[in-house]
Amino acid sequence: MVVQHVRTQQWLTIFVMVCLVGLSACASVPRPTGALSQAELAVREAERSEAPQYAALELQTARENLDNAKQAMQNKECEQARRMAEKALVDAQLAQDKAMAASSRKAADDLRASIESLRDEIARASGRQ
Repeated sequence: MVVQHVRTQQWLTIFVMVCLVGLSACASVPRPTGALSQAELAVREAERSEAPQYAALELQTARENLDNAKQAMQNKECEQARRMAEKALVDAQLAQDKAMAASSRKAADDLRASIESLRDEIARASGRQ
């Protein structure tokens, strides 16, 4: 009877220790609420920019990483949530930068075409005189 009581006490102690370790999983790693907020903001800004048109793949990757970060946060996997939020932030910034570069290239191409058109017009006008 005493042996059974001691064994029960040992199992109870082990159970309590395991529960405490499980509960403190996110306590040892700070909750990445700041990283998650930054990632959400970056994704929203990318969605409002020309990223959906010029960097759809990068924007989709950012959204997926943000969703994964939120899921990890719900599962109390704080380190995983932080990493995924950081990836989402970087992917959203990449989408914005890629969209800005593509938009700038398009503007430069349009400007070149306008200049070429003006040159042709000038050449025709010079030939008439």
